[in-house]
Amino acid sequence: MTFTRRLKEAGQAVPLVAAALTVSACSIDGVGFASSEVIEAQGARIVRTETYGVALRSAADDAGVTIGYSWTLAVIPDCAAAPRTGKYSFGVSTAGLRPVATVRRTGGFALDINRRTIGAMLGFSEEAMFSAIPRDASMVRRLVLTPDEPSKIEFNQIPEQSPCGQ
Repeated sequence: MTFTRRLKEAGQAVPLVAAALTVSACSIDGVGFASSEVIEAQGARIVRTETYGVALRSAADDAGVTIGYSWTLAVIPDCAAAPRTGKYSFGVSTAGLRPVATVRRTGGFALDINRRTIGAMLGFSEEAMFSAIPRDASMVRRLVLTPDEPSKIEFNQIPEQSPCGQ
């Protein structure tokens, strides 16, 4: 079987996989048995996602699994690749996009195994994670984070210039 034929068959399976995740009360990276809303903010798009049941996160900085309920707010810089504003019944994928900040509220059982955290939680937790600035970069970053009022979030990032103009 050729690679292009396998790729075409895999593309046809995507709606089936999304339906299976929804029926089984599962989600992967916020898509499946989940609901999302993308909100326009100053300098950013805010992706608010709620998951129910088993939610798997696969990003290297945030890998883990939650069994129960999770509410996640991701601040994505306003760019062409950011999802469009609106409501999404089965979640919205932010794969390939690196949030500047993420706030998560979890109820149930959570297991985190990633670059930042290794541990388990039973009960309720709320955490905020902020992306690191690369070691070789210099910039000024301003973030006004209001998780309960996402439309009031403000984000601005300015690369710092050398005082000598180089």
